[in-house]
Amino acid sequence: MRNVYGLVVAAGFGLVAVVASGVQAQEVGPHKMPVAEWGEEEYHVEVIPDAKAGTVTLLVFGNHDDLHKAKRKAIDAKGVTVAFKTPALTVKCAPSPDKGDPAGSSSRFVGKADGLDKLGKLEGTVSGKVGSKVYSGDFKQK
Repeated sequence: MRNVYGLVVAAGFGLVAVVASGVQAQEVGPHKMPVAEWGEEEYHVEVIPDAKAGTVTLLVFGNHDDLHKAKRKAIDAKGVTVAFKTPALTVKCAPSPDKGDPAGSSSRFVGKADGLDKLGKLEGTVSGKVGSKVYSGDFKQK
């Protein structure tokens, strides 16, 4: 997520200040679905449930620019977990590499679960381990 800042200028007084609003702009991915941020803009993970198929697809992107250019980034992870809040549902997603992903890495993870048809607005946490580093990030659909 990115912080939203405002610029305050007091006319005639030459006062300029940048103020952090405390509000964060929610990221959406190329599929218009919510995104969890891992690290400091290190990775972005788009959460795409398919209630009909009973699957969740997690797409991994690099930094903010990569996300908005739909440039996926393969990671060295054995799996990624998404935990939805309402209803409480945890889905373990296994690597499902695309053609261009390097051997042993994946930019796509897919899991299957019952109950995806009961999801309302998407909210939860995506977590995983890339190499030896553990990541976790929240997402919330507008």
